[in-house]
Amino acid sequence: MAAQPLPLSIHEFHKLYDGAKPAYEYWFGEAIQKPMPTILHGIGQFIIAALLERAGWNTSLEVRLKVDPNAEPVPDIIAVQGKFRGPYPTQAPELCVEILSPGDTLPKTLEKAKRYIRWGSRCVWIIDPEKRTAWTFSREYVPEPTPEAMPEPTWIAPGGVLEIGATTIALEEIFLEVERKLETTDAQLS
Repeated sequence: MAAQPLPLSIHEFHKLYDGAKPAYEYWFGEAIQKPMPTILHGIGQFIIAALLERAGWNTSLEVRLKVDPNAEPVPDIIAVQGKFRGPYPTQAPELCVEILSPGDTLPKTLEKAKRYIRWGSRCVWIIDPEKRTAWTFSREYVPEPTPEAMPEPTWIAPGGVLEIGATTIALEEIFLEVERKLETTDAQLS
């Protein structure tokens, strides 16, 4: 696709990029292509969503957020307690999950997480499937975040636990299930 002059209006963005594969996100007048996910990313995304569902959350994958008129990101997973309303969330979901893919950078993903928190998300998890670690942001420590007062990201080591309210999910549980799925996939390909 040819480069478009910046800034793009939201209307131009939708005209040019709706339905594009891989997906594009709209960030302040710019179309940003989401990196192509790996099998590790896809399996992890499915497992995390299933674990959240088992804990009583409603989840959805790869949904465009329409919370801010200047940005329309597509988190890997969103989760709410309660029901989704409308075709696109217009209020920040309680939980946004980003899973790093090749091409993603941690600083850029941390900036995305800060936006989700500023818009009203309660918590953001950033999962690094290669290192089997995570980062988490939570509003619990900064109830009214501003650019000057943002929660600090917390690094979760391998074997650590992701939390949002009373829900806890061990990284080990995620990656044991990922390994099981990868072994099943490898066996089926042989």
